[in-house]
Amino acid sequence: MTEDEIEKMLVLVELLFEKNGAVPLDINEKNREKFGLRRTFKYGDKFYRVDQAKFEEDNRPYMVISCTDNEKYAQIGVMDDIDALGFDMSEEVLDRQVRIAFGLEPDADND
Repeated sequence: MTEDEIEKMLVLVELLFEKNGAVPLDINEKNREKFGLRRTFKYGDKFYRVDQAKFEEDNRPYMVISCTDNEKYAQIGVMDDIDALGFDMSEEVLDRQVRIAFGLEPDADND
């Protein structure tokens, strides 16, 4: 996957955050620039971000949805990873994963 394709998928997830009611925030700009973090979104009382990661056992990149309910942590970009998603997912599947992360839909796979 090219860097452009990865960026397009990350932007898609951010658009899905907004579609499902999250509000983009202009916080953490200093650390965003310093560490290459993406924009933070707020949904309800929680803060979310999507980034990419590679895991040691698999060299493929993944999208990672991260979250915190602590505003001070969100201000500096510290969040817990809550889900890793493949870049090969359809928009419909990604939308469902965002809805699950936001608590709008149950996760049938983990019930």
